[in-house]
Amino acid sequence: MMPEMHLPPTGLPIEDEIDSIRSSLADSSSMVLQAEPGAGKTTVVPLRLLDEPWLNGRRIVMLEPRRVAARAAARRMSSMLGESPGNTVGWVTRDDRVVGPSTRIEVVTEGVLTARLVDDPSLSGTGLVIFDEFHERSLPGDTGLALAADGLRRGQHDARILVMSATLDADSVSRFISLTDDPAPVVSAPGRTYPVDVRWRPRRRRDPLVPTVVRAIDEALTEPGSVLVFLPGVGEIKRTEQALRGRLGPNVAPVMPLHGSLPAVEQDAAIAAGPDRRIVLATDIAESSLTVAGISTVVDAGLNRVPRFDPGTGMTGLLTTAASRASAEQRAGRAGRTGPGVAIRLWSKVEHGSRPAFLPPEITQVDLAGLVLDLARRGMVDRLALPFIDPPPERAWAEAASLLRLLGALDSDGAATPLGIRMAHVPAHPRLARMIETSRHPWLGCLLTTLLDERDILRGRPSELPADLSDRLELLLDPHLTHPSADGRAIDEARDRASRLAQRLGVAQTAVDPNDAGAVLATGFPDRVARRKLREKGRFVLAGGRSVKLPRGDSLEDAAGLVAVDLGGRTKDPMISRGARLEARVDHLVYATPDLDATVAEVESAWGIKPAAGGSHDGLGTRNHLLSLGEGTYLELVGPDPSQPQPGMPRPFGIDELDSPRLVTWAARVPDINLWINWARDRGFDPGDPVEMQRTTPAGEVLRWRLTFPTGGDGVMPFLIEWPGITPAASATPGCMLMALDLAHDNPAVGVRIGEHALPIEVKPGAPSITATVMTPNGVVVIRS
Repeated sequence: MMPEMHLPPTGLPIEDEIDSIRSSLADSSSMVLQAEPGAGKTTVVPLRLLDEPWLNGRRIVMLEPRRVAARAAARRMSSMLGESPGNTVGWVTRDDRVVGPSTRIEVVTEGVLTARLVDDPSLSGTGLVIFDEFHERSLPGDTGLALAADGLRRGQHDARILVMSATLDADSVSRFISLTDDPAPVVSAPGRTYPVDVRWRPRRRRDPLVPTVVRAIDEALTEPGSVLVFLPGVGEIKRTEQALRGRLGPNVAPVMPLHGSLPAVEQDAAIAAGPDRRIVLATDIAESSLTVAGISTVVDAGLNRVPRFDPGTGMTGLLTTAASRASAEQRAGRAGRTGPGVAIRLWSKVEHGSRPAFLPPEITQVDLAGLVLDLARRGMVDRLALPFIDPPPERAWAEAASLLRLLGALDSDGAATPLGIRMAHVPAHPRLARMIETSRHPWLGCLLTTLLDERDILRGRPSELPADLSDRLELLLDPHLTHPSADGRAIDEARDRASRLAQRLGVAQTAVDPNDAGAVLATGFPDRVARRKLREKGRFVLAGGRSVKLPRGDSLEDAAGLVAVDLGGRTKDPMISRGARLEARVDHLVYATPDLDATVAEVESAWGIKPAAGGSHDGLGTRNHLLSLGEGTYLELVGPDPSQPQPGMPRPFGIDELDSPRLVTWAARVPDINLWINWARDRGFDPGDPVEMQRTTPAGEVLRWRLTFPTGGDGVMPFLIEWPGITPAASATPGCMLMALDLAHDNPAVGVRIGEHALPIEVKPGAPSITATVMTPNGVVVIRS
């Protein structure tokens, strides 16, 4: 039997309604608590319910929409019990977990609850699920409530449901969570607020935000007490902080930022009241759940950043919008918690009346790929299979399902594939999850995930920042590297989050090459693969045929191919804000001969270097020797293998018809041969199906690779090759360097097709030919087709 929890009286208004809450939950499986700001619902209610008989010692799980609020609520409840977090009360977020074997109340956030309901519909060990601040209508909140309510109706679990908020449509929610035709009980509780004097100080449309905010803070400082300033995001907080530090001096009041990406110790300092007044610059995380102590004046910019589907990335991003009337009331109420206060609003009373009462639910505004994948794991492949308060839009659902099929997370029937199930356990968007799960560089995938899942670590206008994500990767990998636009704190946080993500997924933090970024990104953004337009510098075409461009002078302008991860600007002529090179490169040149031993001897004599023995191509009747040409490229000397029986088909590269050595063709190395083949076929030419190949080295090692088998012809058009790891260039004899590879053809289509392979090689008009210029120990050598 669990020990009884002893919580001293708090004196908060919610205490007067605890008996009603207990009675409602004793008689009903679900209820709604509508409690005004300052009532104390977030911290008092879970603690007062811990000893209820129906809970029978099981856990209470409380969903908070924001990480900062989740940690603050858990810390406050622990403090009220005289304990440290992780004992009776703890928290679990996407990146953080502070719980222990005795934890009875878990404050969770993000998709933590959704994942539990998908993986464990029985909610084993859980007796009550609380949805706090439900008026925010976050996608995880709506999804969690839908799954919990559906599981209760189906008898999958018997955990009670409690929905809490200061401002919400209690009637519709109570009907949604009820198991009968009658609505679930609704308990209302007054808050503890004092009168707030609302002052209207509208900002003119063209006036910059920060100077207007600073003037309002000047006015706020004529009032006693601390000041809480609501700003839309981190950038505005930083600029306001800089303006105030230069204006106020050190003795007026300390300026403290408060946002989700700050370290916990800095968040705690901003939240807690001190002996002196302070100015707290906060995002809307301070709007509800989170109580910032000692505030008597609020300055409200009237803006917030809300999740919205971002066509630029194909994922959910943050969009700055006008705050709703409900948000404005919540913010103003922060000034009246301990006494009469003042709220200064930077918009007009007329405009206030035209603002929406509430912002629309996230489910109607954001990307649904994560939701569709989570429900598919539960066997819910139809949009209406799970009842929601507001059903997901049909078009958004269809687009999400289409993307998941493209990523291989869903099969043709909409069911989750084994890959999709693995992706769902990565705490990131499915695009990013696929990068980690399927690329050859999962640690690089973790690094890229942190760069793309949070705000850019480079600050400034996107058109003025480098588009190449490799630049950002280098900042993460090298702590000593600097950049004039870099945000040091954001870089540290991204680096730490990548490490935590890798540890969680069991990914080894091995050495990575930033130049591999494009290959990793292509696994998650196959629809954003682009090729350079012929004779149009800085302009590219996406896989679907859409034209995109780079800012003039960007370092990626000369790329033959890239992955355009983030698009901005005009819809008809979008600008690539972030991306990475994705090019094919010369892998090796094929120098075929009817007598390999004689040719090797000739090369050794004339070039002054002896090619290394490569090995036998099993079943093809050929063997080779290798000579490195620098930068991962090599020359393959290939001829008949006397130790093998005569093959049942002609030897490759036309070896059986040769009477002297010559350069017959060349190979283009690609990171994903299927991606290249599909691109080519979509453009009307077929490189052929990929073939599995292998070669036994003299040391007995079997090398394996895939290629599009050469089909003969003049050899100017390369065949494609994909290596799973180190290429033969690593074991080839070093000492030579490929100085030039010159191609010519009388058919202009060949040059176009080589460009479609993202090869930065121009094909000159003329008779079909391949010419390689090689620097050898004995001087320059030219070999031709």
